[in-house]
Amino acid sequence: MINGKLYLAGSAKSLPAQLHISEDGFQLYANDHFSMNGKLDELEVSHRLGNIARKITLKDGSVFETKANDAIDQSLKKQTKSSHFMVFVHQLEQNLTLVILSIFIIAGLFFSGIRWGLPAVSHIIAEALPDSANQILSSHALQFLDASILKPSQLPALQQDKIRQHFEKNIAPLYQANNAPRFSLYFRRWPLNEKDSIANALALPNGNIIITDRFVELTQNQSEVDIVLLHEMGHIVDKHALKKVIEGSIMTVTSSLILGDVSSVADLGIGVGSFLVSSVYSRHYEAQADQFAYKHALTAGIPPSSLGAILTRIEQDSIGNIDQIHDKPATRTEENKEDNNLSDFLSSHPSSNLRINMGKHYQTCFDKGITSCPPPEN
Repeated sequence: MINGKLYLAGSAKSLPAQLHISEDGFQLYANDHFSMNGKLDELEVSHRLGNIARKITLKDGSVFETKANDAIDQSLKKQTKSSHFMVFVHQLEQNLTLVILSIFIIAGLFFSGIRWGLPAVSHIIAEALPDSANQILSSHALQFLDASILKPSQLPALQQDKIRQHFEKNIAPLYQANNAPRFSLYFRRWPLNEKDSIANALALPNGNIIITDRFVELTQNQSEVDIVLLHEMGHIVDKHALKKVIEGSIMTVTSSLILGDVSSVADLGIGVGSFLVSSVYSRHYEAQADQFAYKHALTAGIPPSSLGAILTRIEQDSIGNIDQIHDKPATRTEENKEDNNLSDFLSSHPSSNLRINMGKHYQTCFDKGITSCPPPEN
C-alpha cells in the first residue's frame, strides 16, 4: 500500500488515501474506505524529480499525491516507460559530483549566452528592423520623456538656433553613409529640484539627439558641444539604444517563461524612453561611441581632449548635486577616491580616467596633424 493524499476532482480539500497497485490494476482507498479502481493505463504519473511529491492523475480528474517515490517506481516499473532524459536526470540527482558539475556547466552556458549570445542576437534583430520601427520607438520615447521627466528648454531661442544650425551644417554631415539617419537636435531641461537640473545628452534610435540646458551651461566652448554630439551620433549609428532595449526584452520574456510570471511581459511597454533615464550603455557600447567621436573629431578639427574635459565637468557637477541632496560638502577625500575607483570598475560606463587617457592618445594625433589615428592598445 502506498500512503498519500487524494484530491477529488474540482476540490482543493485533501483526504488521507492509500493506493494499492497490482498486475491486474489499482485500488484506491480514501479514509480507509474503498473509493475507486481501474486499469493501470488509466493512471497518469508525473515524472520523478528528486524527492518532490509525485502526482498520479486519475481518469475522473482526481489527483493522488505521495512522496513514496521508490514505491511508485517499483510498482509501476513494468507499466511506465521513462524517457532517456528523465532517467538521466534521476541518475544525475543521485550523484553529488555530477550535480555540482552540472551547476557549473549550466552557469557557464548562462553566462556565455548573456555575454556573447544576447548581444549577437540583439545585433541581428536591430539590423533587421525597418526604419519605421525606429521611428515608432523613438516617437513614443520622446513622448514618455516629455510627459514624465523632461521640461521645455529655458535657453534663449537664438542660442538654441545657433547651436542647432552649427550642428546641422558642420557636425551631422561628418557621417556619410547610404543608410545614414537624419540627425535632429532637441533642447530640454531635466529638473533635479526647484533650483538645480541635470546635465546630459540622450540619443534616440531614429537620429534624434536631446541635450539638456545644464549640459549647454557647463560647456566652455563649441568643441565640447560638438564632440558630445558626435558621441551621441555614434550611439545612433551603431543602434546601441535599440540593441539594449532588445536585450532587455529578451531577458524579460525569458525570465517570464522560466518563472511563469507572464504578467511581467507587459512591462516591455516602458520602451526606449525609460531605458535612457534608468539604464546605462555597456562599456563596449560607450567605447564604440567614444571611438566614433574621436575619429570624426580629427577630420573636423575638433580637439579630442574636449570630450574628457566636458565629461569630467559633468561628473563633478553631478557629484555636487548629489552632495547637496544629502547635505554633504562636494569634496573627495583619499578614502572616497578609492570608493570611486571601485565604482568605476563596477560601472558599465568606462571610467573618466580611461576616457581621458584615450582622449590624450587621440589628442597626440591631433597635435601632430594626423587625421587617421589608430585606436590605443589595451
